[in-house]
Amino acid sequence: GLLVRRSVSGALLATVDAGSPVTHMAADSRADRLLTGHADGMVRVWRASDFTLLADRRLHRGAVKAVTVDGPGTRFASSGADGKVFVWSDIETVRAMQSPPVDAWTLAFSPDGRWLSGGGWFRLFRWNLQDASLAVLSTPHHGIIKSVEYLGDGNVLATIRRQTDSSVYFLDPASGAALRSFQQHDLCGGDISVSADGRYLATTSDDASVRIWVLG
Repeated sequence: GLLVRRSVSGALLATVDAGSPVTHMAADSRADRLLTGHADGMVRVWRASDFTLLADRRLHRGAVKAVTVDGPGTRFASSGADGKVFVWSDIETVRAMQSPPVDAWTLAFSPDGRWLSGGGWFRLFRWNLQDASLAVLSTPHHGIIKSVEYLGDGNVLATIRRQTDSSVYFLDPASGAALRSFQQHDLCGGDISVSADGRYLATTSDDASVRIWVLG
């Protein structure tokens, strides 16, 4: 339940009690925002630069599964073990998205601000942010899609899986089709991230490894 900020060298800069155990968090430096999801269903918005609490909402019954921040639009989204998905902003009220068939374990806003993507067992979720409707897309994954991240202009979605294996794919976010595949980890996949310049892909795993690919 603690938020901690450190320098690149590891020196402790600040610590704050987040109020309850943190189950997921996301930050966006462009908006100076930090979003935390909690075991008791709370979602909290902080100013990332000084840990000032800006908003405190009880959105979910049960633990929060995933949160994400859309920096340019200063929008936020969360999903929970209750199967609910919500989107809101500093100036917009909380809106419920169409519920997915299974819990969303990960969320990401598209760069153009039109879509919210998520992942569950085997399938990709794609919400239209204008009308909150949901499309459920088949993918080549055979377990929980644990982490997703858009690349560049939003035509590619980087994904990693856990449970039955640890496959890593670039998917078409509109269809779920595989555009490119990468070497699997030895154990469950954990997280995936693409560098801001689009040159590098990094993945983590329960096998305690971190893999980095040069994308070109």
